[in-house]
Amino acid sequence: RGYRPSHNAAPLRETLAAALVILSRYRGRDDFADPFCGSGTIPIEAALIARNIAPGLNRRFAAMDWRTLRPEIWQAEREAAVAREYHGDYRILGSDIDPKAIAMAKANAERAGISDLIRFEVADAAGFARTTERGVIVTNPPYGERIGEKQEAEELYRRFGAAWRETENWQLYLLSSHTEFERCFGREADKKRKLYNGMIKCDLFMYFK
Repeated sequence: RGYRPSHNAAPLRETLAAALVILSRYRGRDDFADPFCGSGTIPIEAALIARNIAPGLNRRFAAMDWRTLRPEIWQAEREAAVAREYHGDYRILGSDIDPKAIAMAKANAERAGISDLIRFEVADAAGFARTTERGVIVTNPPYGERIGEKQEAEELYRRFGAAWRETENWQLYLLSSHTEFERCFGREADKKRKLYNGMIKCDLFMYFK
């Protein structure tokens, strides 16, 4: 998308983040949260979708140098895309336990031009306790793919699951490759959808009932 030269060690591709937001049916009306936001990709894509900002609006494309496409065509399309944007009051939160990740997320949101739409903060996902009348959590927590990290991931799922069950009115869409996620989380998903994060086979665990 052109906004993320700065990212953490295991970034989620912008296109997959956008797909997760679309699958959650978030369109800007509800509260939105990502308690494992890392470098901010999911909240940024949520803000772009809420505002109906065209992907790549502010970047250059190789096709802009093609002689068959006149510069005024590109300019007209950019202006048309801007005219289709929405303007409203959006409540989008990105949080992470790592202060460095939050600093990167803020920088990425600034480059994307939507820093005023997202609130980023340092916070432990296991302490998530926000109130809402209607909210959507879309998140991509650590998978525990590396040796020695699986038990840490399982404990994190247990703690976050306990915190989420204490909240009200928050739907949850969580991406993980961990085969025992539901057991650790403490509840079976209402629905699952298979997706790939790069070469990693994952499930999108959906909790909406």
